[in-house]
Amino acid sequence: MNNRVVYHQLLRAALKDSFKLTMASAPQQIREDALIEELREIVGDENVLSEPEELLVYECDGLPQHKHPPRAVVFPNSTEETSEVLEVLSDEGVSFAPRGAGTGLSGGALAINRGVVIELARMRKILRVDTENRLAVVQTGLVNAQLSRAVAPYGLYYVPDPSSQPACTIGGNIAENAGGIHCLKYGTTTDHVIGARVVLSDGSIVDLDVNSPGYDLLGVFVGSEGTFGIATEATVKLTPIPPAVRTLLADFTDVDDASRAVSAIIAAGMLPAALEMMDNAIIRAVEASVFAAGLPIDAEAVLLVELDGIDAGIDDEAEKAAAILKEHGARSVRSATDENERKKLWAARKGAFGAVGRLLPDVMIYNLQLANVFHAGDGNLHPLICFDLRRGDDLERVRQAGREIMETCVRAGGSITGEHGVGLDKSSYLPLIFSEADMSAMLQVRAAFDPKGLCNPGKIIPTPRGCGEARAVATRSVSVSRAVATGPSRPGADPMNETLEALPRGQSLFAHSAGDATRMAITASSRNSTEQKQSLTATRVNDARIKRELSLLVGAEGVRRISDTNPSVAFGNNLGAERALEVAPASAQQASEVMEFAVRENLAVNPAGAGTWLDVGNSTTGAALVLTARRMKTIVRHEPADLVATAEAGVTLVDFQKQLAQAGQWLPIDPSDDGRATVGGVIASGLGGPQSLGFGLPRSFVIGMRAVLADGRQIKAGGNVVKNVAGYDLCKLFTGSYGTLGFVTELTFKLRPLPEETRTVVACGPVGSLIVAGRKIATQFFPVAVEIVSERLVSEMKIDAKRGECALLIRFAGSSRGVISQTAQALKLLREDH
Repeated sequence: MNNRVVYHQLLRAALKDSFKLTMASAPQQIREDALIEELREIVGDENVLSEPEELLVYECDGLPQHKHPPRAVVFPNSTEETSEVLEVLSDEGVSFAPRGAGTGLSGGALAINRGVVIELARMRKILRVDTENRLAVVQTGLVNAQLSRAVAPYGLYYVPDPSSQPACTIGGNIAENAGGIHCLKYGTTTDHVIGARVVLSDGSIVDLDVNSPGYDLLGVFVGSEGTFGIATEATVKLTPIPPAVRTLLADFTDVDDASRAVSAIIAAGMLPAALEMMDNAIIRAVEASVFAAGLPIDAEAVLLVELDGIDAGIDDEAEKAAAILKEHGARSVRSATDENERKKLWAARKGAFGAVGRLLPDVMIYNLQLANVFHAGDGNLHPLICFDLRRGDDLERVRQAGREIMETCVRAGGSITGEHGVGLDKSSYLPLIFSEADMSAMLQVRAAFDPKGLCNPGKIIPTPRGCGEARAVATRSVSVSRAVATGPSRPGADPMNETLEALPRGQSLFAHSAGDATRMAITASSRNSTEQKQSLTATRVNDARIKRELSLLVGAEGVRRISDTNPSVAFGNNLGAERALEVAPASAQQASEVMEFAVRENLAVNPAGAGTWLDVGNSTTGAALVLTARRMKTIVRHEPADLVATAEAGVTLVDFQKQLAQAGQWLPIDPSDDGRATVGGVIASGLGGPQSLGFGLPRSFVIGMRAVLADGRQIKAGGNVVKNVAGYDLCKLFTGSYGTLGFVTELTFKLRPLPEETRTVVACGPVGSLIVAGRKIATQFFPVAVEIVSERLVSEMKIDAKRGECALLIRFAGSSRGVISQTAQALKLLREDH
């Protein structure tokens, strides 16, 4: 009897009745499974699990109420092995589910319908660390915390830090767009992953890169919960370890007082690295566990506030925060005395989920204990419902309570999930925030990645919309592909622009009714000036009709000829471009009606904001209509305490910034702008400015949007809250798409407090020495912009420089003391180098 058989017998004995129940509820695994044998040939016998007792641990993730035993578990060791495995599964039509450490809390890493689990835990190498460019390339089975430990000797770390950090993997973080306690200031996983090697469901390998031209496929892939493919390698940003950190603990006798203190800190223009709250139930659970950190058990709530940055000014920030906390009812505020105490406090916060299981279900409406721990700074709640699975009706009461919580959050303008994904657990709630049109658009994107619907089916989009519907969407004939036109491809026949173009020799075109044109063959010899005049007359009549009908949709003031208003716009020099119409709807509904009209009339549409970017990129051919947002200029809402604002797409960036500045906030986007750029145009182009170095690209700040698709459907993506991982991040897909996916009508942004101080250092010299100096500054300090400008620009900017010299511009922003200190040090370094 070999060791494997002995192990199986011992395990069966240990599991006893539990194992018998499992066997009774799942089909008996057939040892001689041809598919499993084929998988073993690819990865080796030791890297495939198929016996029922081996599969028990893989039938659920960190949320054990969802259980689905897989057919097998496969452990690939490389991208190439993963590709071979998925190619086999695709050929056999077998679905699969990617899995990291299985710490997820949404039932996302389960292989339903006896699919195969692709377990990446053995792919945990750090492939490359580039300290100069502050990035690392890793296999996605690498544990999150191990990456930060590995790069700590270089003064760097990986920012996303979910509570499961000691166990969760980089791949799992990518799938869920994980956050953590420090995402208030630094953002979630999507802000720190800049590249990924992905194996699609058919086994093909693609590289996604945030800097690649075209659509932001990486942005929409992050947070897709394994339904688009499997990321096997990731390129991630590394961040300098802050030189100074201050961690405050404040306790309150009232949860509402603590909540008001959070809002006051944000309103005061502060952006802590972390701002976390625990209520009394959590405090008691933590203090009775191995995570005890000396939290006051008689407090109704405690706040953990962490500030980081450079030494200069950090104590002023801490004193300011402490004063606000006391002003809003804190009984006491103390600062962690050293790094050990700081780590204990954060271990207590991160250990809350495990500790809360000690609570007994004996209170609240559903006779269930409710404990709250949450990322207070960004409003991300974690209501933990404690129940006893041995009590038969507890699980149903949990479901009822959970739905009521979700409905309450949605009524308040929130989301159903801030960071733990949708998976199986919350898919039934998705229709609370997304319409049929929204979910249909998501399914179309999903089908583009996974046409067969084999990749983690049944997750996110609620059933019965599973893989079958995804396949139907993928194969559906699309008849309105011309409704949005940019780029080099030439549309089909257009009654406005192609009356006299591209016709076979000896043919002419007459328009008889809406959308109807009949070609009449005549010989070249019989064509005469009278017939040509008739054709031109018919064209003009059709033009007039189209303009008249559009005026009925948007009003006479909303329709005008491009040649009359913006003659500098290039339209690829196509015949008839001078007759193109600018159509300006006053609402999303009008925009939808214009799109539907364009489909009926077979007219190509070019979306625009102020029209300042229409001639960028490939020339647009045959756009009969320019759909502009110039009449959509309303700032819909601004919630300073939530760092969120919503505006229609036609609002100029200048006006938007002025409105935000009144509350001491701004949108940290600074593209080239002569004052006409609209927020919709800026996002459609996706172009950042010099300060993208310190604050990130526009893609990082769009958290919600509404758009009209080519067929007139109105959809929304994202929401009104800073953290939201419900559904697919279509905002990323639209950002930088140059209007090729639809017409954006409204955008919601996350904001930043205005810096207390900004200063720019200017140095002149040969370009080579400036490049070296710029790298030194960027490495040793925390500038928000480092730019080199040419000799010509130096002259235009009237910078005092010698002939042939370029200029290095370095901007610092933040607290006054911090900016003054960094400016002085940067000047000293530059002078020493010269």
